[in-house]
Order: sequence, then structure tokens, then C-alpha cells
Amino acid sequence: MSSQRDPSAVRFEGDLSHTQRSSILKFANIILRGKGLYAKSTGSRLEITEVSFYEREEDKKPQVRMIFELDVDEDMLNSANMVHGGCSMFLIDVCSSIALVSLGIATNRDTRLVSQAITTVFHAPATTGAKLRIINTTVSFGARTVTARTEIWDTTNRRLVASGVHNQMQPSAPKL
Repeated sequence: MSSQRDPSAVRFEGDLSHTQRSSILKFANIILRGKGLYAKSTGSRLEITEVSFYEREEDKKPQVRMIFELDVDEDMLNSANMVHGGCSMFLIDVCSSIALVSLGIATNRDTRLVSQAITTVFHAPATTGAKLRIINTTVSFGARTVTARTEIWDTTNRRLVASGVHNQMQPSAPKL
């Protein structure tokens, strides 16, 4: 596997410049394939398939919809041979974070963010070999907090595995 996805394999929709598209893919590559070992075997297999930048009809605010795909493998399973809840939480965390930063890139806003809360609901199990489709939709991008909604779908068995809402905020300065 290459260290960075071929940009032409990602479907971009909306008014994003070449520089913004490159920045989104570069950021995702750093998060999924860069430094750090936590969940690297899973994160490095995530593939972005779609990035849509659009104006939400209800309030005319800019939003991002971002889709990732991943095949379930043994490193994602619990002792019952189903995707571990912690792995689902990781996927919600990392994929929604990339979607939120993508919205920041698309709107030229500050993208230094940390998690504040993740609310997750587990709906159905997924097992080895299933293809997961992780759909992330930004909900808000305010001055103090940002929010995205995520659904993890098992497209092989046509069922919702987990869903979550991820709130993030700008970090405060460290107190040393």
C-alpha cells in the first residue's frame, strides 16, 4: 500500500481549490499514516472515497460530508470475533476529526481542535471481511465548538454498525 492515496481516486464535490484538496488529503495522510502507533494498522487502511463541500439548505452554512471505506480485519475484532467497540469509537473519532478539519480548511478557519465529547450508539455487529463505509457529516463549526455526526455502515450485510456525535473545541494554552 502506498503511503498516500492517489488524489484522483477521491471524488471531490463542491467549490474546493486544488490547494484545499491537497491540504485535506495531506492532513488525512498525516493523521492516518504518520507518527504514532496507536491503531496504526487500522487507521492506515482507511481510504477516503468522497469529500463534498456544500451549503446546507436550512441555514446556508458551509458543511462537509466525508466518506471513508475500510475492510474489517482481525486487528479490529474483540474476543467474540466482532468489531470491538473501542475500534468503532476510534473510527468515529478519527474520521469525524478529519471531516471537521476539512471544513476548517475549506473555509479558512482555525483547525487546531481537541475532542470534548463523543456520544456513541452501537447498533449491530460487523465481522471479518465486511466492508465498512464511514459517513461523516459536519453539523456546526462555531467560534468555540465544532460538531460532526458519523455513521459506520456494514455495506456487505447492509446494516448500521455504530453512530456517533463528536464535539471538539480549540485547546486552551498549556499550564506549565
